[in-house]
Amino acid sequence: MRLQRLDLERFGHFTDRSYDFGTGLCADGDRPDFHIIYGPNEAGKTTTMEAALRLFYGFPMREGYAFKHPRNNLQVSATLEIDGTVRRFTRLPKRSGALMDETGTVLPEAALSAHLAGLSEEDYRQLLCLDDETIERGGEEIANAQGDIGRLLFSAAAGVADLSGVLDGVRERADALWKKRGRTTRIAELKRELATIESEIRESDVTASAWKGLKQALSQAQHAEDEARATRNALFATKARIEGQRRALPLMAEISTLEARINAHPDTPVRLDFDPERLIALRTDHGTATANIERITKEIAALETQIAEITVDPERLELAEDLDALHDLSIRDRGAQLDLTRRKDELRAAEAAMLRAAQDLGAAHDVAPQSLALSQAEIAQLEQARDALIDARKSALNEARELADLTEKHDAAQEALEATETTSETADAPRVTDILARFDVDRLAPAHASALQTIHAAEARARKSLSALRMGAVTFETLPPCPGTQTQAQLWAERHNELTRAVQDAREKCAEHRETLAALTARAEALTAGGTVTSDREEETLFAAREARWAEHLGTLDEGSARAFREALLQHDTAMKTRVAHASELGQLRQIEQDKAEAQTRAEHAEARLKEVQAECAELEASVTALAEQAELPTPLTPAEWLDWVNRHATAEEDAEALRTAQETHRSTLERAKRLCAALAPLLPFEPVDLDEAMTAARQIAEAERHQAETEAKAREHLAQVQRDLDKRKAKHQTAQSAEAEAQQNWQALVAALLGDQVQPDTVMASLAPLRDLREQEKARATALRRVEAMEADQTRFAQEVTRLAEAQGLELRDSPAETYAALKDLCEQARTAHEKAKDLSDAITRAQAQLSANTDRLREIEHEVATIAAAFPDPDALTDIDALRQRVQQAAQVIAEREELARLRQTVMAELDVPDMDTARTRLANLSLAELDAAMESNQADLAHAEEALTQAIERRSTAAGALKQVTGDADIATLEEKKATLELELEEAARAHLELSLGHYLASDAIRRYRDSHRSGMMAATERCFSDLTHGAYPTLSTQPDRDAEVLMAVAADGTSKRASEMSKGTRFQLYLALRAAAHEQLVAQGTCLPFFCDDIFETFDETRTSAACRVMETIGRRGQAIYLTHHRHVVDIAQKVCDTPPVVHEI
Repeated sequence: MRLQRLDLERFGHFTDRSYDFGTGLCADGDRPDFHIIYGPNEAGKTTTMEAALRLFYGFPMREGYAFKHPRNNLQVSATLEIDGTVRRFTRLPKRSGALMDETGTVLPEAALSAHLAGLSEEDYRQLLCLDDETIERGGEEIANAQGDIGRLLFSAAAGVADLSGVLDGVRERADALWKKRGRTTRIAELKRELATIESEIRESDVTASAWKGLKQALSQAQHAEDEARATRNALFATKARIEGQRRALPLMAEISTLEARINAHPDTPVRLDFDPERLIALRTDHGTATANIERITKEIAALETQIAEITVDPERLELAEDLDALHDLSIRDRGAQLDLTRRKDELRAAEAAMLRAAQDLGAAHDVAPQSLALSQAEIAQLEQARDALIDARKSALNEARELADLTEKHDAAQEALEATETTSETADAPRVTDILARFDVDRLAPAHASALQTIHAAEARARKSLSALRMGAVTFETLPPCPGTQTQAQLWAERHNELTRAVQDAREKCAEHRETLAALTARAEALTAGGTVTSDREEETLFAAREARWAEHLGTLDEGSARAFREALLQHDTAMKTRVAHASELGQLRQIEQDKAEAQTRAEHAEARLKEVQAECAELEASVTALAEQAELPTPLTPAEWLDWVNRHATAEEDAEALRTAQETHRSTLERAKRLCAALAPLLPFEPVDLDEAMTAARQIAEAERHQAETEAKAREHLAQVQRDLDKRKAKHQTAQSAEAEAQQNWQALVAALLGDQVQPDTVMASLAPLRDLREQEKARATALRRVEAMEADQTRFAQEVTRLAEAQGLELRDSPAETYAALKDLCEQARTAHEKAKDLSDAITRAQAQLSANTDRLREIEHEVATIAAAFPDPDALTDIDALRQRVQQAAQVIAEREELARLRQTVMAELDVPDMDTARTRLANLSLAELDAAMESNQADLAHAEEALTQAIERRSTAAGALKQVTGDADIATLEEKKATLELELEEAARAHLELSLGHYLASDAIRRYRDSHRSGMMAATERCFSDLTHGAYPTLSTQPDRDAEVLMAVAADGTSKRASEMSKGTRFQLYLALRAAAHEQLVAQGTCLPFFCDDIFETFDETRTSAACRVMETIGRRGQAIYLTHHRHVVDIAQKVCDTPPVVHEI
């Protein structure tokens, strides 16, 4: 992604500020995409960089650049090239819909953020937007692969940018499962729960006999409760029967009263099929209809009297049509009386104005002004011809001036060319350009620089490798021969490790066997210490002593030998008895003796093996020492140390061979550079020290030669161009003169054709205003004349018509036709008023008659509805009066209501007594009184109280027994606890297995990531090393890392071999290192397909001119991979960049 155009519509102090970065400049690989934005302090360079970040990531809630425009009005837009496609984005400070395209359509944030490679705004600032703060703040993190930005660069280069966070999550999950001495982990909690459940299981148990007794007690208590409940329920039923009888007795009296009243009106209908309240509405409507009939009859008689008194004249009614026809004519008559005088004045004024305009044109007094009035088209023709003549005269005058100016320019160009040719002929400038072209310096110079850099880097690596061969006080100036091979050293080191382990194993086995032997000896001594057990050796000794005494006794046969034999015999017999009595201990003793013999043998074999391995190890160490002495290394050396030295020697040999290869590879390039210096030396004003100095001076001389040639070529081209322009201008001047003459002739001819000889062409040429005035006044005169004639004709016609109508009506004429017309209108109005009044009275009579008919019909409808209601009774003829009918209906409604109440009371009594009919109910209540029922109720209440108390006690006994039994077998507590215990044990096993998997996985993944990151880190380290060497002109050709606790510290190795940390460098050198790290990181990101704009905000301030030049070339290199934008207020940085870059950068000035 790159910026093609950045627009700061409203941001910071900018309003409609734009930067056009053009299309992808490095698309063809020839021109880098390197831009410099230059402006004085406070011009807005940092504001520009911040605007780009706002476009990418949006506006913060507290915007520091809203000091001129309010935050809600800020707007930043850009045209971006994304994967070859040009897209337009606009960013607004909104919570939603903040990103839009060129049509104003709202876009999701992913439309832009998807092309930012997952970089957050802070990551982008630390990595691709450098200023004095961010370049130093993130430098150490980048160098040591620490922090977010360091991890981003080195880990992203390895493709594992997000795995560290993932591994942290894995570690947290493992610690949440188990952690040493942790009390809140999952396993600790499961252990506590398991211990609690095991304790509960141990505390819960009961015997079978106790359980059987509890169950029998529960059964007895349940039976007692059932009996108590049945007794109480029977008493409740008795109570309910007595209460029902007490409620039914009063109701029976009410039933008898209602039956008597209902039987008094046997002919009352069962129900009324109409609303009784309807009779009230009918009575009201009947009275209203009767009153209306009387009133309307009187109104009709009065209206007929009034209409008979009115007289209508039909002839005067017809006069209205004639007067309406004269209405428009009467209006024009009144207008003419008011406007005729003014219109005549306008006619005279227009004729006077035309006469003045004719005099302005210079016409004679006898010329009629109307003859000079032209049409609009004719005046337009005159105006067009006049403008053409004026334009032709101006064009001819302008062409004459241009011709004079070009003639002067031609003379000046001729003089400049002659002066340039004189300089070219007399100058003796050396032709350095040809030499540079012959040696193809554009290719030779970078090749020579690359060759020197490669050779210097190879020399530094060779020196570093040779220095690495140092051991103790022994150092080497040249590469010494190696008396051994890497394979032999590797085999010796591996064999020595094996022998070392074998010696250790042999020593451990010897010690083990000696310990076993000592333990067996101690066990045997413990068995024989008390004399209770006689060993086989002791028994054999006693047996030999007995046989010896027996032999002596046979030889002497005396008392002394017999006594000695007897003692030996007794000792042997005692030992045999002891052995028989302690046969098991004797067996153990025999086994111990066998084990001691075996342990002694094994110990002897182990000691022999130890001596053999030690001898071989000493022999191997002697061989290594001999080779080390041949290499003049300090002795003694272990095989591992010898292998390390041999490997370093192989590395030194490779670096030395690489140096020889580099020197041989670039030999031709260096020789061509020497020949070029030799060729340029005679032509330069001084003796060059090296190729760079010679090239600098030669380029300046070549530039002067090129400038001289370009100046002469430009002078020639300028003269040729001026000559071509002069020839064209002469032709245009001739054409303009011809056009002027033609326009003059056309003008005179047109004036003569339209005005004849009455007006001179020069007079009309001065101004066309009199002609336009004549035309306008002619229009005004004609209009006024036409209106005066029309008004006089309207007045005459109106007077004639009014006179005719007045004579027809026998009306005397007034002083004017208008007054006569008004009198005729009065007569017509009187006739119209009489006619309208008669018509209104006739309509009123019609409406009254209709109301009379409606009220009569309503009266008949009421009488019919009353007759229909009365038909429901046995004597309808006696009920024609509405009031009598109402009384009869009210009586019937009361009887019907009493019937319904009687039915309800009967149902209530039968329900209270629970009987099927009233006869049974009367039988039940025949001999009962309220006093007897009250006495029975009191007795029942006392019985109920005793029954309730008995039931309560039974329930308590049953509940107690059930509770006691439930505590034993009421639920599956023990089984539930056992199930929970088994579940917890399974969960504990699963948690332990999960912790083991997570811990092992974390260890293996961490080790793999470390090794993978180290392998990729070397690639970025090499890129940083090349860039830093270029920036420092080889002062620091090598970079290395040094372990420091759990991290690695970046070290820069100077050309003299001195190592420095970043904190030990000067600020300028440290900034160069940090810039090299960013450039290398940018190269890594581009290699992965992430190409984003790279910004630098005046970070070269601490660089001298030499290092600034190198930094500009680094920016140019970044521009070849992507887009590089440098913002500065130092003019010399712009000049240096334009001078040292192969292709000068594009400069945008603020």
